[in-house]
Amino acid sequence: MKRILVMLALLITSGNLMAQTTGYVPFTYANKTIEELEKRPVFIDSLKRVYKKRWTIGLEYGLRFVSNSGRSTLPDTITLADFTSKRSFIGLESGYFVSKDIQVFLALDFMSLPKNQTITSLTIGGPNGIQVEGSGSGGAMVNVGIGGKYFFNVGAFTRIYTGLKLGIIKAVAEGGSGGFTVAQGQYQQTIRQSRNYNYGNILFGLAHRLSPRMMIDINMGYLHASRSKNIGGIISPGGITSTLALQFIIGKWNRVR
Repeated sequence: MKRILVMLALLITSGNLMAQTTGYVPFTYANKTIEELEKRPVFIDSLKRVYKKRWTIGLEYGLRFVSNSGRSTLPDTITLADFTSKRSFIGLESGYFVSKDIQVFLALDFMSLPKNQTITSLTIGGPNGIQVEGSGSGGAMVNVGIGGKYFFNVGAFTRIYTGLKLGIIKAVAEGGSGGFTVAQGQYQQTIRQSRNYNYGNILFGLAHRLSPRMMIDINMGYLHASRSKNIGGIISPGGITSTLALQFIIGKWNRVR
């Protein structure tokens, strides 16, 4: 124990002698460097500051569930299309942060019905020889909307928000029947119909910064749409919505002191 105390005394004495002879004060240089770093402008890498007055462009994948009130009591017997069985869509969204809490955006999404072809009858040896009859259908929905999001001032890299989107949905369905006979060749009859719907979509979601140039956006909401005649088994496309978007941040970072 005495040996350890003697060694500590020698170290303290040698440090004092070095400071007196060289004018060097221990830790002075380190403290000065830390002060300079604290005064230097820094990047604020969070949703609160770094994205203010910057553009975003994103890829969307979503689901739209038609409510029971939006479904028709009868199937579409004219075009034979069925929008009630198709829920997924893909889209693009472009936005701009007008402030650290408010983002405005323009969105476009597309939902398609794959072509559905069915053979309804096959006759061999009749008056027309071989006769094949069938039916088919297809369709699509295009959604164009503008809106805004308000981010609540909680969190830094993950923030919750509420939003509203207004727009128009155009639904197109086409289908019919046809066939082929050896005597007459091919014949078909198709019908094409379209409907336009105005809507408002209330959104609740969160945004999380994955990197300085990338952000993920997840939201759910309810879409209230106008009503029309039966097309694809629906009279309105309104219902619950869910969207996942990967957004890319465009522009320079903001520097603050």
